[in-house]
Amino acid sequence: MRYAIICCSRTGNTARLAERARRALDAAGAEEASSPADADVTLLGSWTDKGGLDPSLADALPALAGRRVFLFGTCGFGGDPAYYDRVLDRFASALPAGAEVVGRYMCQGQMPPAVRERYVTMAEKDPARFEPMIENCDRALGHPDDADLAGLVDALAAAGLVAPAPAASPAQAASPAEGASDAVRA
Repeated sequence: MRYAIICCSRTGNTARLAERARRALDAAGAEEASSPADADVTLLGSWTDKGGLDPSLADALPALAGRRVFLFGTCGFGGDPAYYDRVLDRFASALPAGAEVVGRYMCQGQMPPAVRERYVTMAEKDPARFEPMIENCDRALGHPDDADLAGLVDALAAAGLVAPAPAASPAQAASPAEGASDAVRA
């Protein structure tokens, strides 16, 4: 199988997902293609800009017409799989006609310190509105984490792009990993 990756990452969070996907696909014997036209599947990744894809990806989207696409991304606000689903639906709606979404994955990404600082300043005037946003910034620290990256590989496996990870032992299944995320999988 040949794959291409198109990714826009503003702070490095989505780039971490792209690199993890690349390693998983390469380990599965897939080869990276130079363009979607030469690929069996294209992974399209973006940070979330106002609930949708980064506008800078607009020029790359026409090449995905009639192609198989795996969507992935990060967003600063997390913890709600329904929110991730809505964002991924917006990503999918930006695709050209004929693009086939074969899988998708979204998780929380750490926000830059300047965002938290801005919320702290705004909370002085409107604490009810901005204190929850500060708490969200704090929860986002360290994301995407190992659980998020593993979730991405699980979503790639669910899409049939890599082999599924070995099943956890009963002891591991009984005690979920620390920092498990609410990321959305395929």
